[in-house]
Amino acid sequence: MKYFLKIFMIAVAMVTAIPSFAVSEKDMEHARAIAAKHYLRYANNGSDYLDKLNPSSVAELSKSLKAKEQENIKSFNAVALPKDYASWDKKKLVEYWSSTFFKSPGLKDDGKKCLSVLAKNLNKLNVSAPTADSKPADPKPAEPNAQDQKAANESKPAAPSPAPATAAETGSQASNESAEQTVLKEAEAQAAVEEAVAQAEADAGLADEQPKKSSNTGWYIGILVVLVGVVIWLVVYASKSMKETGASLSDHKAGEKEIREAKKAAKEEQNKMREQYANSLTSKNEEIKQLKAKTEALEREVDAAKRESDGLRRELSAAKRELAALMQSNAEAPKHMEAEQRRQSDTVTHPEPARVAQAPQRPVKEQQSTPASVRAQSSPARPGGLPPVVFLGYVNQKGLFVKASRTLNVESSVYRMDIPDGHHGLFRVVNDPDILDRLLDNVAQWLEGGCVIENPEDADIAAEIITLQPGEATFSDNTCRVTKKARIKFV
Repeated sequence: MKYFLKIFMIAVAMVTAIPSFAVSEKDMEHARAIAAKHYLRYANNGSDYLDKLNPSSVAELSKSLKAKEQENIKSFNAVALPKDYASWDKKKLVEYWSSTFFKSPGLKDDGKKCLSVLAKNLNKLNVSAPTADSKPADPKPAEPNAQDQKAANESKPAAPSPAPATAAETGSQASNESAEQTVLKEAEAQAAVEEAVAQAEADAGLADEQPKKSSNTGWYIGILVVLVGVVIWLVVYASKSMKETGASLSDHKAGEKEIREAKKAAKEEQNKMREQYANSLTSKNEEIKQLKAKTEALEREVDAAKRESDGLRRELSAAKRELAALMQSNAEAPKHMEAEQRRQSDTVTHPEPARVAQAPQRPVKEQQSTPASVRAQSSPARPGGLPPVVFLGYVNQKGLFVKASRTLNVESSVYRMDIPDGHHGLFRVVNDPDILDRLLDNVAQWLEGGCVIENPEDADIAAEIITLQPGEATFSDNTCRVTKKARIKFV
């Protein structure tokens, strides 16, 4: 509360110390110089150089004038100045220099044409506070009369009296030490109030000296009230601003804490993501390594399959050559049979004398080269030069039989084909215990190319393969091609 009381007293002292804004000697001389400049400019059309000048006094302006303007300014300076301008306000100052002054005799009519422009420029002036030594700008000022001297004498002893302060200090010395500081503060506040009151009385004395200023007392009181209100508002605003600043500072600190926590959480999340990425990268590298190993294994299997395929191609070529040799031997078989028949008929017709002699025998190599089916055959060969029965291997992807032989081959034979006309044949799966295990171990390789299997799921428990319907094949260009697959069943 004492703090606000001090502020209030200081505001009162400041307001009472505010001087009245009236026309000072400096303002009067400045306005006179502006009026002289405009008067000279319009009095002589050739004085446009004056537009560049901005004098603050007539003496300053006179230093820059040419001969013509020096002559014209004499009539301007001949007009006497009023002595009561210190009581004027800005409005009256502008009115005097833009109207009243130019009604004086002796001034040129051309120079009076500047009044409208002059009034505008004079309104731009700022009227300052009057000083204690303000006096008219008349080079021969009038001596002060007795009334003015009396008012000046009365205004002198208006200084603040230190007596109350001395009494307060005497009282404070008589009080105890605990109340000493409080009394001193109250004395200081009282001294400030008394000083402000003294200053106000001094200003009031000056106002009495100038009767026209007393009419502005209401304005001063209004200004005082406004300033007190402004001071109170500033105190309240400062208090509120301090509270808001404290709240803002707290929010700022809380925000910084949240930012730090957010940065920490973001860093932890980043580290977590990096760890996850590293683990994922490790697993992916391991997976790539495994896939690479599988790829290498598959490449080895492909190489093995290629080698096997090359071997099968060689076997196919050998089978084709063997089949061609069989066909050629079958084509030559009728000739040998006819020769044998003629020889037997000659023996029956012309019997030799009985003698004990062992019939000559053919070499073993020649006997082995003769096919078994040809040796056992007693009837003429089939058309086309093929034997009536042929044992064939598996059927490849092109539908061709691989490896043909006239006898059963336990390692490669799969089908037994009957050839009734030498060009078409009917084939069945060989139902032989010696080859059953081989066929059932790899059904896809040995059977699926030439057979339709009714129950493939029973291959693991089958003890026998039965051909339900024989398949059909044709011979052309030393090859045997499947035209219809055989139907089989596992039992």
